[in-house]
Formats: sequence, C-alpha cells, structure tokens
Amino acid sequence: MTTYADSSALLAVYVTEAFSDQARRHIAALAQVPFTALHDLEVRNALHALQGRRLITRRELLALVAQLEADVEANRLAWTPLEFTAVFAEARALAETHTAKLLCRSLDLLHVAAARALGCRRLISGDDRQLKLARALRFVTVDIRKRRGPSRTSTR
Repeated sequence: MTTYADSSALLAVYVTEAFSDQARRHIAALAQVPFTALHDLEVRNALHALQGRRLITRRELLALVAQLEADVEANRLAWTPLEFTAVFAEARALAETHTAKLLCRSLDLLHVAAARALGCRRLISGDDRQLKLARALRFVTVDIRKRRGPSRTSTR
C-alpha cells in the first residue's frame, strides 16, 4: 500500500459531504487503504460528534459504524498497526521543521508521520495544512476538495 487516506477523506466516504464524490472515487480506485488506530479513533469520534450535533440519528450512527467495521472485516480498510512511539517522535521532528511555516496542527503531523512510517508516498486529504506538509515532504497529494488529479511536487 502506497497511498494513505487521512480521516477527513475516509469520513467523506461514509458520510455524504461536499467532497464525498471525490473522496469515494479516489479511495475506490485503491485495492486497499491502510487503516490505523488513529483512523479508527478519528472516524468513530467524528461519527459520534455528528450524532451529538443531531446531524445523524442513533440508528444512522450504528449503521455507519457497522459499515466501517464491515470494510475492515472485508479488508477494504486494511488494519495496519503502527509503532506510535516512533510516529510521535517523527511528528515532533516534523513540527520542529515545518509548523512555524505551515501552522500544522498535531493531527496533521501525526497523519503525515503515520503515512511515512507505513512507507506511503501518496496522501489523500481534504485538509490544507496536512496537504501542504505532505507536499513539503514530496508526497503526491490528492485534495478531495478539488476536481483535478493528484498534484506532484517539483523535483527540481
């Protein structure tokens, strides 16, 4: 697996949002998507927050969680363990190098550090700061908010 989809892209697959069509198209094109404990926490938490905001019902929440679990069980979302001590150390190093310029948030750093730990070189996201960080690290990026293909970082 060489493509990492962050939680914003995964959530857009399960819950219809403005960028869901793009997220679904890009993720459906992948044989497997790495799914880590970070994804699991963030996606489930976002689903519970939607219920708390009364944007989905309890029944819809349970159906979405069941679909998420079915995708993990079917290995469409490939459960992928991470060594979080190393991921946090990498995220801290990325913060020292990039946050002052890019204003990265902790989760941006953690997702990009996780992608690097998994050997991914392509990142799908709908998060500006995360995409900027990934481009600074020469990832191929896919912004689900745009209708064009992946952007490539210049190698000059």
